[in-house]
Amino acid sequence: MERRSIYICDDHQLFLESIEAFISLQEKYYCIGHAHDEKKAAAEIPVLKPDIVLIDYHLKESNGLDLLGKLKVMHTSAHYFMLTMRRDASIRNRAHEFGSKGYLLKTIGAEEMIRAFDQVGTGVLNFYDSLTQVSLDVSGQKKKQLTERELEISKMVCQEYSSERIASELNLSLYTIHTHRKNILKKIDAKNAIDLMNYLKSSGHLVD
Repeated sequence: MERRSIYICDDHQLFLESIEAFISLQEKYYCIGHAHDEKKAAAEIPVLKPDIVLIDYHLKESNGLDLLGKLKVMHTSAHYFMLTMRRDASIRNRAHEFGSKGYLLKTIGAEEMIRAFDQVGTGVLNFYDSLTQVSLDVSGQKKKQLTERELEISKMVCQEYSSERIASELNLSLYTIHTHRKNILKKIDAKNAIDLMNYLKSSGHLVD
């Protein structure tokens, strides 16, 4: 079995050591190198030519998107995965634009991460967050869209309007507003107003 090499760029030493230790136990993968900052990673990755590169979003003096941008220009053949604690659709979508094969939340666990690596080369994208409404499929197309009324209510929710105020301003019943709010979260697979705000940002419907 041919083993795949993994390069890790993460400025959290304990997390980096933990991931390296876990990968060393895998039959199909091994760590070929690591860096704590963008500069070292950008210098080593084109030389080491890893199969997979795992990049933390938060890096010393920069972020993972900066590194992804540089590597894209270099036309390296590695498969990139953004790793972060932030559930942010705008960052996730930018990572996809830069060629990332996945947006992995650090909360998904090491086993789930390995399963994402296993799918490299299959065309499957692994963008793990609760915003499946705006997750991107292989063709790069966004999925479902909210209606104009749902967008109107969503923006008011993100402006911290109460359901009572929304009902009054839109001349709708409170029951109708509650139903809309429930359906909106279900439709975009969001859990709360933060997820809803991220959806609006990622889809271009900015909240004032």
